Amino acid sequence: MPRHRIYAGLWLLLIAASAFDGWAQGDATDPRNFDASAYGDRVTLGPDWLFAPGDNPAWSSPGFDDSMWRTISVRHPLADYGYLNITYAWYRIHVLHLPRGVRDLTLGVREISGSYEVYANGVRIGGEGPMSGPVERVQTGLKAFDIPDGVVTRNGEILLAFRFALNVAGSNGRGSSNPMERDTGVYLMSSDSVPHETSYVVAHKAAVNIVLAGLGLLVGIVAIGLFSAMRDRKEYLAATVFLLAFSAESAVRVRDSATAYTIAADWVQYFCIGVATVALIEFVRLVLGKKRTRWLLGLEAASFAAAFGSPLARSGIGSVYADFVLFFLPILIVDVLLAAMLLRGWRRGNKEARRLLPAVLIYSLSQYWNFGRYLALFLHLTPTVRDMPSVMMMSYEIPLSTYVKYIFFLAILLFLVRRTVRIARDHALSLAELEAARSVQLVLIPDEVPTIPGFAIQSVYKPAGQVGGDFFQILPVTRDEGSGSVLVAIGDVSGKGMPAAMTVSLLVGTFRTLADYTQSPGEILAAMNRRMLTRSHGGFTTCLVLRADADGTLTIANAGHIAPYLAGKELDLENGLPLGLSAETTYAESTFQLRAGQQLTLLTDGVVEARDKSGALFGFERAAALSIQPAEAIAQTAQEFGQDDDITALTLTLAAAGAIHA
Repeated sequence: MPRHRIYAGLWLLLIAASAFDGWAQGDATDPRNFDASAYGDRVTLGPDWLFAPGDNPAWSSPGFDDSMWRTISVRHPLADYGYLNITYAWYRIHVLHLPRGVRDLTLGVREISGSYEVYANGVRIGGEGPMSGPVERVQTGLKAFDIPDGVVTRNGEILLAFRFALNVAGSNGRGSSNPMERDTGVYLMSSDSVPHETSYVVAHKAAVNIVLAGLGLLVGIVAIGLFSAMRDRKEYLAATVFLLAFSAESAVRVRDSATAYTIAADWVQYFCIGVATVALIEFVRLVLGKKRTRWLLGLEAASFAAAFGSPLARSGIGSVYADFVLFFLPILIVDVLLAAMLLRGWRRGNKEARRLLPAVLIYSLSQYWNFGRYLALFLHLTPTVRDMPSVMMMSYEIPLSTYVKYIFFLAILLFLVRRTVRIARDHALSLAELEAARSVQLVLIPDEVPTIPGFAIQSVYKPAGQVGGDFFQILPVTRDEGSGSVLVAIGDVSGKGMPAAMTVSLLVGTFRTLADYTQSPGEILAAMNRRMLTRSHGGFTTCLVLRADADGTLTIANAGHIAPYLAGKELDLENGLPLGLSAETTYAESTFQLRAGQQLTLLTDGVVEARDKSGALFGFERAAALSIQPAEAIAQTAQEFGQDDDITALTLTLAAAGAIHA
């Protein structure tokens, strides 16, 4: 099935899943006469409570007249009732018809915001968090408070009162939230059922983030394994950081499922979010092969800094509205830019961009979905953040945004696997091509120097890699009068690998063919130049051809190559353009005399361009002084100095027996 259909199907599945969200609300109740007889061993209180802003210790008493108190529902934030920036608030509920003589009664509380104290018929039975100073905590795990024997009246009645501290040391509007929201649970139960209830609540709240953290960790391990195998692929490192940071952020949520969500945990969580955002930008940049520009660095810095707006606001620095803008604005900008970068890369022919784009779009759409929901909350268009769409899976309620993240992680895993398979396939093809090029070059570089009467010839070839661009050929030539001569060609092809090997093959074949028809170095270079004109593909080749006759006469033509050295001195040659650049180029011949015992040395630029650790070049002066040494010594010295390119050294010496004295 085509990939785009798979991605479309996944997204349609999300849309369909949203139809099964958790919008169901509990039945309305009367907080002044809450009838417990309709329940079994576990009485679920709410969702309606008596409410009053402010703080008065008398409000814990069952005898206090709360007939003027307002009834509110946990389905709505306090701002919907007109309450803003509240420091303290009280909630009360009158429970009737509890079984007579009930013992070991326990009050269970979960999913509650802010610090609080709880009273049963005026007796303080427990609490959580500080009741003064900056307060920002969300208790997600179940807390159990034993109700002392004798507190419940003989008629089975009990007045439960909660005192909440909502102050967060600043006018940031946090007091407009409802400390008891839709998912808040307040229960009356027997103490025997508390351990089971606690484990169930923790598992229920943690399951979603455990799966998210585990999935992120799994894909992160895959990514770091790929990076350890391919250290040059920095995108795998960026993916690892992104996935592990996201996994850590989910792990913080898992921890908060069993304890209280505090400001300290908030800092850790948003630090992970900031790191993940920066790593995601780097991941996309590296996949696209883009340079790290100033605007990208600025975006990364702004995204990381903006992540800390939320814990700052919750610590009383700034406002919740500034927190909202500062947190979401960089994230939404990043989402748009990443999608635009990938789309642009796709249009330019980058297949990796096309494969990564659906995953980033899925992730970005989930971010915009969250932004819209939180914006609706701030504008009081939706009851509470926790009324966001969700998907029921077994007994667990999974928010739609989390479900999208599951798909995103799987899409990233699919992308990494497909990318690795492609890289492995390309690497195998490159190795095969490299081995083929190496085989071609080994055939074209002479294994043995032919024996030429009257001449002593040595050659050394040391490629910088497995396949180089240097070449040389030595051909014996029989003149008409029967005396022996030798034709030598040495050159350097721009580029490496199979293209260079094929160019060398073409040049060597041309040289060998021409040697049967002419021994003129100038004519040979001209013919090789014509052959190269339509096959250079923007490259060029330097080449020098010489003929050495038995009497020591040297005839040399040069196409942009390094001049040879005679007895340690550079020869002054007429120089033509390298091969493959111009059809109008001609190659003049220069004549010199090689005397008995003198050495002619031919080099490629790998000798003079050798570079030591400090960056200094070997240079022409060192090459001239070294040119009187044997070929092996020349190549070895240049290689030890610091080989940076292919090194070829060829020496030709006229034997004494073949010398002709003037």
